[in-house]
Amino acid sequence: MSGTTMDLLARLVRDEETFYAEQWRRAPGVLRPDHPPLDVLTVAELDRLLDAGLLTAPYAQLVHEDGTVPAARFCTPRVVLGEIADGYVDPVAVRRLIRTERATLLLRYVDQWHAGVRAFTDGLAERFGRQVEAFCFLTPPGSRGRPVHRDDADVFAVQLHGAKRWRVYGGPADGNWQPEREDGDPGPPLLDAVLREGEVLYVPRGFAHAATAEGEGPSVHLSLTVREAGTAQLYALTRALLVGEGAGLPARPNSEEELLATAAGLLDAFARTLDELTAEELVELARDVMRTRREAPERGDTLGELLRGAWGTAEAAK
Repeated sequence: MSGTTMDLLARLVRDEETFYAEQWRRAPGVLRPDHPPLDVLTVAELDRLLDAGLLTAPYAQLVHEDGTVPAARFCTPRVVLGEIADGYVDPVAVRRLIRTERATLLLRYVDQWHAGVRAFTDGLAERFGRQVEAFCFLTPPGSRGRPVHRDDADVFAVQLHGAKRWRVYGGPADGNWQPEREDGDPGPPLLDAVLREGEVLYVPRGFAHAATAEGEGPSVHLSLTVREAGTAQLYALTRALLVGEGAGLPARPNSEEELLATAAGLLDAFARTLDELTAEELVELARDVMRTRREAPERGDTLGELLRGAWGTAEAAK
């Protein structure tokens, strides 16, 4: 564990030992680090990014508590090399919709297109051993960008500007929950707090929550989401591991005996692979594949290629 990744975590958590003992995967809480990552993405930079003209949907989206604003209302087409290119964000339209309709500007997967945020999430991913993504929310005062919902990730919400009131409710009753809007009664809030600039809110994976911008100005926060493997990822990885064991067997056995022998050889290869694979190793491999994505960890000569092909099933299930 490098000092750099330790420093990044310290920018979210003042007392790491207390955080892991009392909050990680257990309870929400407001964290007050000594050096919060306010410099990773500033409000001034958000203005520059919006005005630069390179933001596109779906990386940029406008949302209300009850739904999304159609991209056609804030995006305009352009002619690039003689071809019409759609989806470019119009900063004038975005600001108008924020002002007149109280829409929230949601910037998705900021780690994919912002170098500073990517460096921060990459360091956190190394520290947690899990995939970390980033989303930025600019919400006008008195507005709620999303309804009460559950995320399939542990969330660190860094308040970059203004203030936001968060209500966090209990976690799911069992492992069959979905990361979606909470339409039932989430129960009494476990935490009801106003997050101010430089403070960090931690929400455990699956805990229902919602937030409303407070005060006279807009709220801007950066959500750092720490993803966890689920059954779909474990299944996709196991399937990829087993698919690799069919190498060398005849593609079209010509007789009943050859077909039965091939089936037996395939089952023996499956059994050997599964006998050598522990639950702990399967979980760590799944986390590594989610974290590295384009450079899937190798287990044998062809696993990386197999995983890249198989992972689409798990991604579709997220």
